[in-house]
Amino acid sequence: MRSKYLLPAIAFAAFLFSCKREKIIIPPPANPGLLKSIVVPNLPSPYYHFEYNAAGRISKASFASGIRTYEVIYSGGRIIELKNNTMNNKNRLQYIYSDAGKVDIIHYINDAGVVFKRCYFTYNGNQLHLIEWERKTDAGFAMERTMAFVYQGDGNLLEITGHFYPLPGQDEVTYVSRFEQYDDKVNTDAFWLIHDTNDHLFLLPGVQLQKNNPRKLIRTGGGNDYTIDYTYTYNDRNAPLTKTGDAIFTSGPNAGQRWQANAAYNYYP
Repeated sequence: MRSKYLLPAIAFAAFLFSCKREKIIIPPPANPGLLKSIVVPNLPSPYYHFEYNAAGRISKASFASGIRTYEVIYSGGRIIELKNNTMNNKNRLQYIYSDAGKVDIIHYINDAGVVFKRCYFTYNGNQLHLIEWERKTDAGFAMERTMAFVYQGDGNLLEITGHFYPLPGQDEVTYVSRFEQYDDKVNTDAFWLIHDTNDHLFLLPGVQLQKNNPRKLIRTGGGNDYTIDYTYTYNDRNAPLTKTGDAIFTSGPNAGQRWQANAAYNYYP
């Protein structure tokens, strides 16, 4: 089946338009700095960590205190490969681009050189609208999961609908994540939304899922629905320093139970 599981780039541009023969210049958003790490209480720390080359592009990335560590390889300014350099996993993620210059396919390649999974991307203009993962089985490639994206008028993500297909070791599940009440500050963690922690991390420079930070997440599906209300503190460049989430299960066996979903962000100078 063929149709078309971060650190998101922040676009710096000044938009000029004419109104009654007057030119109005809208300044670009503040530079949030380069994200260094995200720390999540009670999880391996740092949960995400990034290093950069002289051009300001990510050169290394790690997840869950190095349980997976990636070298990011470029050609002509584009990511062409992520190499997992952990001791027991030498998988490579090979990037293939469309004629429009967008990431079209990512091949998951094991240390024997075999493509064991592939991931397809569909866009509507500059917005990412669908990701499809296929896993290699004895009968050929089979659909593993999908993520579909719906956006608000301002370009911020409104909903993600995710679907896991029934495969050996995986139950069929559909969920919806809805994001509401965005602030007017800079988002630096939207890459997290497409990373299933049981899968490899990948980066999509130029893809912006969230310009700002949602104050509410409503999750339905999968057996345990919940709602999280977020509050943030910010640095002097309008990027989050802390995210505090007051969460409550709204259905399932834990309905009414509350917990905290928090994160702290560090940036390079």
